[in-house]
Amino acid sequence: MVSKVNSWPTFTTVGGICTALLLCAGCLILAAPAAWAGKYAYGEKFVRVGQSWPDGSAAQGAMQISPGPEQDDADYQQQVAELERQGGPYADALAETLAGLGRYHRSNGDLLEAQRLYRRALHVARVNDGLYSERQIPILQELLQGYRMAGDLQTLDDRYNYYFRLYGNGQAPYTDVRLGASLAYLRWQREAVRLEIDDDYSRRLLALYQLNEELLAAVSADTSVALHWYQDLVLSQLRNLYLLEDRFAPTVDNRVLAPAVPLFSNELDQEDFNKRRLETLQRGSLSRGTDLLQALIARTSDFGGVTELAGLHLELGDWYQWHGRENPAGQQYGQVVQLLSDDGRQDLLQQWLAQPVELPDNGAFWQSRSSPQEQSPVVVSMRYDVSAKGRVSNMQASVSDPDDERLATRLKRKLRQIRFRPRWVTGVAEPVASIQRDYELLN
Repeated sequence: MVSKVNSWPTFTTVGGICTALLLCAGCLILAAPAAWAGKYAYGEKFVRVGQSWPDGSAAQGAMQISPGPEQDDADYQQQVAELERQGGPYADALAETLAGLGRYHRSNGDLLEAQRLYRRALHVARVNDGLYSERQIPILQELLQGYRMAGDLQTLDDRYNYYFRLYGNGQAPYTDVRLGASLAYLRWQREAVRLEIDDDYSRRLLALYQLNEELLAAVSADTSVALHWYQDLVLSQLRNLYLLEDRFAPTVDNRVLAPAVPLFSNELDQEDFNKRRLETLQRGSLSRGTDLLQALIARTSDFGGVTELAGLHLELGDWYQWHGRENPAGQQYGQVVQLLSDDGRQDLLQQWLAQPVELPDNGAFWQSRSSPQEQSPVVVSMRYDVSAKGRVSNMQASVSDPDDERLATRLKRKLRQIRFRPRWVTGVAEPVASIQRDYELLN
């Protein structure tokens, strides 16, 4: 007996088959969800002048080396010699002095000498305090910044991997030091994706998402971990979801069909497997991001403050708004207005909702310039209106150099593609006319 549960209609001609395929494709296009419509990676190709976010800058931990008084090379060398005379090549106080000398050389552009001194400072700290000492964290961070400034991204990547392994590799016990290192590592992985340092970034992006998920599950179940660490991990995963949606342009098959296994029997290679997995995650990204934020809001309602809670409703409102879901976005913005008004925080209400804001407002796509020597971006002055739905219109652009007119035209196209958080300060969405802002066009 032959089962025909999954049988297809029989066509006797090539033309009939083609017609059927076209009809199927048309149905899929009509059925495709509109969640991706109108989104754009704000911060990646253009950004408001002076705007920045921590996620696109060099990671800074809670522990910092005190810079001390200004000294020159001779002063530092004299201190090093005196410490070595008194305590030998591994004198305990040498670590901070060598790090200070490293900062001196880094600020004067001698990056190779700075890195050598940071490495020696690390070695001294480990000899005195052990391999996992907290004292070496700020020195490691300065060493990482030196590789960043030198443009040595591969070594920087290797050092971040070492840094992560050194401080727990994402495993319990979840101390502040280990969680701080994990979040710095996740931030670097997003930066590596933005910088496209891999030929195939699908592996890194998938590993980033999975690691963040594992940390979320573990920290959520550990009642000894402070709420702010869970909050930071949720917001980290939200930025990962923004990146994931941007890096994989939706197609008919990955929005609707997207089989988890190949249509034919040949095995997919690892790159294809990674992309298939990411496509699956992308299809559920709106729901996943919403679930994460709603769960965090529920926890913060019980244990957090009003300002924290309002900020999370703002995050969820922006997440909906970026996906073109104005109604649920409006409900969240309304919660922000109510919470801040009841708490007397008119200052924050004005700061967050008095003017339209380009989305996403979290730096998921923005990358700081690695060195001051990079070419300065072109600045375009824009005047435009933003509707109550967060869309731009009536754009007028001006540039200082007539040769940059084509760039102004490009910026207009990009502004039309992004969504704004609309003005919501009165409790309802309002249009705003004649907004004047300067933007940098980024390479």
